Amino acid sequence: MVMEFSELVAASKECSRICRPIGSYDGKFIAMVSKVTAPPANAVPQQYKLVIRSSRSLMIKKQLLLPSGFIPKIVKWYRPATDMISDELFDGEIHRIFAANDEGEIRIWDLDGMFDITSNGINDLKSVAVIRQINWGANVPIKNVEWGRSPDEILVFSDYQVSLAVWSLVGRESIEIYHPKYYTAKGFSFQPNARHLTVLTRPVSEDIISVYGGPLLELETLSTFGLSEFYDAKGFKWSPDGKWIAVYDTITNFQVGIYTPLGGLYRLFSIQDIGVGVHDIEWSPAGNLLAVASYDGLVRCLNTSTFTPTVVLKHSTSIKTKERIIFVEQPVNGKDGHAKYQRVQSYPVNPPKLRSSLTDAPPKTGFGVMAFNKDGTMLATRYDLIPTTLWIWSLCTMTPLAVLVHVRKIKSVEWHPQKPHLLLITCANSKTKDDETYDNYDLADVGNENDCCLYVWNAEWRNPYALCVPRVSTTFASVTDAMWIRSNVELDDGLDDHISDECSEYDLRAKLLVCDRGSYTVGYLDDDQEPEDDDTKVQRLIDGVQQQEWAELTTASCIEDTFAMVDQRRRVIKAT
Repeated sequence: MVMEFSELVAASKECSRICRPIGSYDGKFIAMVSKVTAPPANAVPQQYKLVIRSSRSLMIKKQLLLPSGFIPKIVKWYRPATDMISDELFDGEIHRIFAANDEGEIRIWDLDGMFDITSNGINDLKSVAVIRQINWGANVPIKNVEWGRSPDEILVFSDYQVSLAVWSLVGRESIEIYHPKYYTAKGFSFQPNARHLTVLTRPVSEDIISVYGGPLLELETLSTFGLSEFYDAKGFKWSPDGKWIAVYDTITNFQVGIYTPLGGLYRLFSIQDIGVGVHDIEWSPAGNLLAVASYDGLVRCLNTSTFTPTVVLKHSTSIKTKERIIFVEQPVNGKDGHAKYQRVQSYPVNPPKLRSSLTDAPPKTGFGVMAFNKDGTMLATRYDLIPTTLWIWSLCTMTPLAVLVHVRKIKSVEWHPQKPHLLLITCANSKTKDDETYDNYDLADVGNENDCCLYVWNAEWRNPYALCVPRVSTTFASVTDAMWIRSNVELDDGLDDHISDECSEYDLRAKLLVCDRGSYTVGYLDDDQEPEDDDTKVQRLIDGVQQQEWAELTTASCIEDTFAMVDQRRRVIKAT
């Protein structure tokens, strides 16, 4: 795969271990922790700073100096509490960022210069607010920090399920919600449109869901209800329209409860005879489907009108039908080698299967990936029993559009936030130590450190492609993280006055933030043009002949080619 990349932005490896570079919600800025020049011996402790760069020019816009001894462990940009709110565009233009350390100190900045308050009477900088969480005591550290319902709220989760502190940056006060069951998104959420804070707690022997609304200093409980039907609730999720709360039970009890916001149980979908429970659930963006992934290798898509299965997606460890388009990664060893996908012509196909043990607990048969694309027309899944294989399903036909088999375990999958046909796949690098073994091969025996681990699938291309990340000398060693950055269609960033009009084309392309252990680069992908190599040219000719033959043989029906055929041009890598 041919892409264009920006120059390399370097930092020390120690900073990348603290927290990875992150892009703002609207894609305009990239933040990274950097170390201040080392002080003389026996001087003050080492200092760090937050370096904010433009994602277009990579020019430094602000450098936020942190106090001596403050080691940031969590850094997050503000993003809207839900993606379905009416003032999403307004929220997306707010550029606030916080940094938190292990001791419970949180520092918040506003890059737009409109935020000029402090908390707890600490006057640090004009554009910074400081929170010092001291109510829990020295023996209860913080576990996670998140943005709240608005850019004026911060959620601080303690360890050991002690408390959730909701801080107001305006009122300089906080309230406590005791015994939160989880500190991740499966234990708290926000009701779409209304932004009501919803928390799953377990104060005694029963799980409880509480919905909170109103201003923070006057926060009131809108509803609270127990989950008496569940043994051990593993999480919940709001429907996109805010009408339903879906709750799923423990690994050994297969049931999903559909509740109203006031706590009424509307439906209870359960299966008693399979002996395994629900691994995860996911609402489609339109809210017409609820995908339920279980440990038996099936994804049951429930129709949200009746909450009964509309279709069951089966992930087979031996793929026999030729109706599925299967691509297998072909690694190329050597310093300049580059992996490619090859379309399978013979069946059955047996992807690498995880070699499990009877002592494994919990079993490695859940779903590590289950993600809808932006418009809800496709679903990507990874069944943990075959963790190198990605299934991409069409929700219009309820059949696989493609099955991608890789040589290494799939770490993450991310749909582009604006382009529903574009999918990024990140696999484990060969340097990653992995104790998992497979029936077909061992991960340690395949590939080398120069092999690619980033891949792009486009519904409008014939083939998926591996991304070639240029290496400047030995600076960029191996990819550790990659994520999409929102593209700025309208060039309204007044901070980039030195950017020429020629760079405006980059804002129309899909952008990637690619990180290694000590640096990052921004990649630009023109997804409207499909890259073409010799193998693709041959396949295009074959597809053309086949389509011509099919057109002559079929007069009453129209055959839809998922990977549409268009004239393409070859592009060149440009790395500076």
